[in-house]
Amino acid sequence: MPDTALGKSLFLLAITSIAQGCSVSSYKSDADEESYEAISEKSGLVPGMSTNVLVDEVKTIELSDFTVNGVSFDFLDNEAQSEVGASVLNMNDALDLAFTHSKDYQTQKELLYLEALALTFDRYRYTPVFAATGSSDYQWDNRDQFVQDMQTLTGMENVRINESTFSNTSLGARYYLKSGGAIALNLTNNFTRFLTGDVSEFGTNALVGSFTQPLIRNFGVDIETEALMQAERDLLYRLRNFTRFRKSFAVRVASDYYSVLLNRETARNNFAGLNATNLSLEREQAFQAEGLTTLLEVGRLEQSSLQADLRWTSSITRYKRSLDNFKILIGLSAEDNIILDDNEMSLITETGMDSPDISLEQATEMAIQTRLDLYTWLDRVQDSARRIEVAANAFNPAVDFSLVASVPDANNGNIGELDFENALYTAGLAFDLPLDTMLERNNYRRALIDYEASSRDYLLALDGVKLEVLDTWRRMNEARKSYDISVTSVEINERRVEEAQLRAELGLGDIQDTVDSQNDLTAARTELVSSIVEHNIAKLEFWRDLGLLYVDDAGRWEEGIDEPN
Repeated sequence: MPDTALGKSLFLLAITSIAQGCSVSSYKSDADEESYEAISEKSGLVPGMSTNVLVDEVKTIELSDFTVNGVSFDFLDNEAQSEVGASVLNMNDALDLAFTHSKDYQTQKELLYLEALALTFDRYRYTPVFAATGSSDYQWDNRDQFVQDMQTLTGMENVRINESTFSNTSLGARYYLKSGGAIALNLTNNFTRFLTGDVSEFGTNALVGSFTQPLIRNFGVDIETEALMQAERDLLYRLRNFTRFRKSFAVRVASDYYSVLLNRETARNNFAGLNATNLSLEREQAFQAEGLTTLLEVGRLEQSSLQADLRWTSSITRYKRSLDNFKILIGLSAEDNIILDDNEMSLITETGMDSPDISLEQATEMAIQTRLDLYTWLDRVQDSARRIEVAANAFNPAVDFSLVASVPDANNGNIGELDFENALYTAGLAFDLPLDTMLERNNYRRALIDYEASSRDYLLALDGVKLEVLDTWRRMNEARKSYDISVTSVEINERRVEEAQLRAELGLGDIQDTVDSQNDLTAARTELVSSIVEHNIAKLEFWRDLGLLYVDDAGRWEEGIDEPN
């Protein structure tokens, strides 16, 4: 085999590979440009849609920019020192980190991008597409032993070896019409070169153009572009889901933030309760040493102290566990040292326990009008109705019109020249009667059932929206009532503890009253903070379920009737 031909082929292959490698990055850029453009086109149809949808955005987490805690808190026991030097995050800081680095948020952005990427292919199907192919072969025959022996016997020299090269190229273009038709154009060239001492060549060319159009089955824009229509709507649904996720995610971050602070406050209350119990225990132990009380009474206080110590230790564990889980939620690692700002608890306390100034009936009606996910469920009913029409169209006979123009080679020895004067034109109709319709029948019946199912899904989603609004409304009322009860309970138990301590100091107290009053006071203080947190979270979820919680690109929210500018 000639080494020169092989070397040239390998060289061309290497050049092609290098050129392709240099252009790979452009494919990514083109995909991003088209996908983000598709997202931008439909974002205006979704109120509250974010512009922060870049999937390749990588940012380093810098906690050094935040305020650093320099205080050691005794109520955290052996965990106290671990929070010295920790970065203090307020609510806005936590939301900003979550909407920038959260893995859940990144996943949702990627799902949105992939939906847009899929749409670009469906759109591409209705654009002119070009193709170019080619091949080349080299053929020769070796001298075998018989040929060599004959040369020796006859004395013949310079026996020629038959060699030839074959090549063909094809250039084409096709364009699918939204009416169901297609236009195609193809130019082919076949070239043969014989190398047998004398050089001879032979080539043929052909130009073929065609137009096809279904006339009954698969005819019309509604039928042909159903896949494109669904892809366009699927992107809109994904945009709505993403917007809904952002609202729910902001509420989730806020809810977990306040839950961490609640666990921290619980640990603080349990520590205060333990100290009060131990103070009473020390007093009773002194009385017991003087014979003023019994060992049984002291033992009861000792047991109460042990239980209070256990509650305190458990509350510290819950606090630290919830803080670690919160780190993961907002995109930090478990090793990152942070604490949450206690001032956030004061801020929600100052906002009071007032519920939104709107009736339950108004809220329910507003949710039906504004919930994006409810619109998606309704649109899916329309999708299933369209699919019934597509399935019914498949029962029609196929009648396809075609027109083909073929231009042959000129056969005049000029390579690449075509003979347009002898072009051949063909027009025809192709028929396909629907005699075997088992698959079409099943698809049609399935489409009918899907329509009924999607209608039920919409009604179920409608009831679900109403129940969500009702549930958050009830939770706000429950938290408000719990707050009022807790305020009164704290006042009552503070008086009980004060009286129990005074009577104990006079030697007239009852140990059980001391234990019960202190435990009740600790529980009432914790319940008071819990009701504040629960009311605030329920209120956020109420606005979210109404579709009236608006979240900016940094995760900060605004709530209320009017959409923010």
